[in-house]
Amino acid sequence: MLWKTPLMRNNRPTNRFNIPETLVTLLMSVALALIVWIFAVDQENPSIRDDFSTPIPIGVRGLNPGLQTLQDLTQRTVSLNLRAPQRTWQSLTASDFIATIDLTALQPGSHDVAVAVTGVNPDVEILEREPRQLRVQIENVITKTVPIQVDIADSAAFGYDWQTAITEPETVEISGPETQVNQVRAVHAEVRLLGTKNQVERNQPLVARDGQNQPVDRVSMSPASVRIVVPVVQRPGRKEVAVLVLVQGQPAPSYRITSIKPEPATVILLGSADALRNVPGYVETAPLSIEGATGEVRERLPLNLPENVSVLEEAGVLVTVGISAIESSATVSRQPVVVGLSELLTATVSLARVDVLLSGALPRLDALAPDDVRVTLDLTGLVPGSHVVVPSVVAPEGILVQDVIPQAVEVVIASLLPTVEATPGTPTPAPAGEPIPTPTPLK
Repeated sequence: MLWKTPLMRNNRPTNRFNIPETLVTLLMSVALALIVWIFAVDQENPSIRDDFSTPIPIGVRGLNPGLQTLQDLTQRTVSLNLRAPQRTWQSLTASDFIATIDLTALQPGSHDVAVAVTGVNPDVEILEREPRQLRVQIENVITKTVPIQVDIADSAAFGYDWQTAITEPETVEISGPETQVNQVRAVHAEVRLLGTKNQVERNQPLVARDGQNQPVDRVSMSPASVRIVVPVVQRPGRKEVAVLVLVQGQPAPSYRITSIKPEPATVILLGSADALRNVPGYVETAPLSIEGATGEVRERLPLNLPENVSVLEEAGVLVTVGISAIESSATVSRQPVVVGLSELLTATVSLARVDVLLSGALPRLDALAPDDVRVTLDLTGLVPGSHVVVPSVVAPEGILVQDVIPQAVEVVIASLLPTVEATPGTPTPAPAGEPIPTPTPLK
């Protein structure tokens, strides 16, 4: 029997850490496989570093309610440089990131505040951000009362003046950062009169302005708009009145007046207060004759002015009187005329006459001749038999066909070719070109 010595108890090779070589080989195989897998995944969905195309809005938190930033931080953004897998880049949006500055416990003054950016996607690494911090000026919020100033941007109508505007309320409270509020000298509202002759009343928004009439931002106003009344009055010694056109005569028979237009429609009279007080709200023109007119009458006429009264810019009034024929309607009866019928056919119309309803200018209707209105029945392509045909009406230009009564007419079409009747026992002639069958003898 052979006895094993202590050196022969385990003949498996070992290393200096006393780890079996088979285990080392196994661990190295797993590590190599993991490296190969990571390399394969990276080749299929490689990691990419690039600038994110969409700026991220910066939010503010922790600011004391009694304080306000001098800058408008609502428009500030941060740009990012990222590393992420290629597939992740394709779905990234601005909502995947949150950018903030924390103003908690900060007092009035100038501060450099870090911009913090976090991402909601764990596959995205934020490498850089720009800017990394913001210079923020924090100030106390103050309130003061300032007057409202109305700016009239244009003028009233000629011969009219506007008076001092009235605002409701007369002052407004503004609040905001101390530096901005202290710059405000007045709150302005702009009003346009647009050549009006009457009092203007409207609600207008307000704008805070400094001593150089420049807008001041970062301040709020209460109220933000006000009601403004601008009185508009006529200048003394003047009076605006309407122009009344005196028309004499009548248009030609069957014609009527459609319009009377003076240009200008109103004029401004000049005179003493007593003289103008006795003037009614209109002034007449010299008479305009339209006797026997069949078309538009256009003429410049002088005004019949009261004593001691003149007219501003006296040049007469251009008067246009529109005249047109009276529109009417009429009914005419016409015998339908058959058209499009083959020469080998004949047609019988069930009605001798149809009624046609017409409309148009009365003189044109009165002058219609019998041949001016024609009713036809188109029988083109119709075969012998009974047919219902819609009449077609031809009328002169300017005359409208409103209806036809009846709207359809029965027409019976017959052939003019003679009909051959077969005699009993007589064979029917065979068509040309075909042999005549021979009768079979009886047995």
